[in-house]
Amino acid sequence: MYRYTLLFLYLILMLGCELCYPSPTRGKVFHLGIGLSYAGTDVRVLRGTLNDAREQRKAFSSLYTERSFTSSMLLQEGLVCSDGSIGYDKATNPSLPTKERVLSALEALVEDMDQDDLLIVTYSGHGHTDGSWVLAPSYDDGKIFTDTGELDESVLLSVQELSALLGQARGKVLLLIDSCYAGAFITESDASLSAIPENPDFLYKLYAAYFSKQEREAPFFVMAATTRDNTSKEPHYGSPIHGYFTQALLEGLGWDEQQQLLVTRKEYLDLDKLYHFVCEHQKIPTEGENPVFYQHPTITGGAMSLVLDY
Repeated sequence: MYRYTLLFLYLILMLGCELCYPSPTRGKVFHLGIGLSYAGTDVRVLRGTLNDAREQRKAFSSLYTERSFTSSMLLQEGLVCSDGSIGYDKATNPSLPTKERVLSALEALVEDMDQDDLLIVTYSGHGHTDGSWVLAPSYDDGKIFTDTGELDESVLLSVQELSALLGQARGKVLLLIDSCYAGAFITESDASLSAIPENPDFLYKLYAAYFSKQEREAPFFVMAATTRDNTSKEPHYGSPIHGYFTQALLEGLGWDEQQQLLVTRKEYLDLDKLYHFVCEHQKIPTEGENPVFYQHPTITGGAMSLVLDY
């Protein structure tokens, strides 16, 4: 009886300590939205990317009304020429997401961050087969392919370059990537899977790895539209069009498309819950026999999650 009494008192003491433990400091939130339509270039135009970037900005701005929130956007939209055709943006446009401008913007944000701050970076655009972001050309002709038909590597921002830069941040960083082969940003480990092996146990292994007790080793958090060996898709019809991944992500944040408002605000939101929602509500299958007809979102796994709002 004496032992049970001591155990009861110990539990009461622990609960009391937990209730009195100070809440985490609410630091500043920085946001950089990057979206490219590729209108006026020599690659396939994407119709949902600009909608993705703009509405994510609105949603996060609404989510963080009670915190210091600073947002900037780098968009490639194309220009309507005098003859009615669509041309490429002016290369001198300071908001054009060239590789140089994206790196410069990120460097400035990383430099300004403190330990309690959060940086959210969203990217909606083409992804190269190695996961690199295909950014805007820095010349007026808008060509992404050279005269010999090869991809101009000067427009590519690689996984390694971006990871090295964001790894210097003093605060927390969240990458939300809606592009092909985006799973390349997720390091393969016992706590993360970013490719779909040819076996029926992949989904089981994915969830088991994600919810394992192993700590995340990545210097920042990533939620990506698809695995490193599959493409990201958007519907052919709709108004407005979004990437399938981003559409589900916006809904998970509580975003209402018609009202353009954050109508559902959760008392507590972390990356785990958001990932669950995206997987369950994405309007394209997360598995199948032909990767053309499905995409599976991926995320840095492990025991630690990123709290987005509380």
